[in-house]
Amino acid sequence: MTCSSTITIGGYPLDVMRRSYTVWRHFTLEDRIIRSRRKDQRNPHIQGMPRTEIEAQQPEIDFAYSTTADILRRRLGRASFTRTTLEQEYQRYYDAACQSSGSVFIDHNPETAGARAEAFRAATLDDWLEALAETVKSGVSRIRRGAREVQEPKNILVDIITGPDQPPTLDLMAHHCLFGFPCSSLDNMAVALLEVTLGNAVCEQEVSDFVQYEGDTTFNDMRLRKTRCYEPEDI
Repeated sequence: MTCSSTITIGGYPLDVMRRSYTVWRHFTLEDRIIRSRRKDQRNPHIQGMPRTEIEAQQPEIDFAYSTTADILRRRLGRASFTRTTLEQEYQRYYDAACQSSGSVFIDHNPETAGARAEAFRAATLDDWLEALAETVKSGVSRIRRGAREVQEPKNILVDIITGPDQPPTLDLMAHHCLFGFPCSSLDNMAVALLEVTLGNAVCEQEVSDFVQYEGDTTFNDMRLRKTRCYEPEDI
């Protein structure tokens, strides 16, 4: 089993770390939660859904760093990541990708590479954010497409965002899950997702695999307090 830690914004995956993880710098120790739920309440982007009704009713425990979109947006702002920095990075990315003569789009499907390159050049940042909102709402992701859990998107920008195409140069390589969105950095990609996410939506870094299977002790103090809460009173 390969352990992984997933950062989500409003339930949608921003980044996945495998085999080891570091807590994203915009989360704090105070954000830690231990949550009990049924398997049918899983986030399908992270754990996948149960296959039987019996399995669906089984309990599970999540260990995560959790906050709201509004709080995360403020934390990113204090770290100097805002809509302005997203716009600046988008423009740098756009200019560099356009100079690549469309080669960024040949790996996914050479037959439609020209149409995707044309759509890329014609789209504004607002167009990309509108497509990102559609991506999140529909639940389409690169991993779920690969597993054939969702239908192929008809919107060409959604297809680019959730497809396997990656930029041809290391300078443009994505440091997040949304390979096709015209933004490389994790922090500005978070800003983009927050642009299409309600302020009270939950944003988390889920680390359950490492706590349950790799001996991560980060939540031990909370587990001890929870255990003490259930100790019977002395008679």
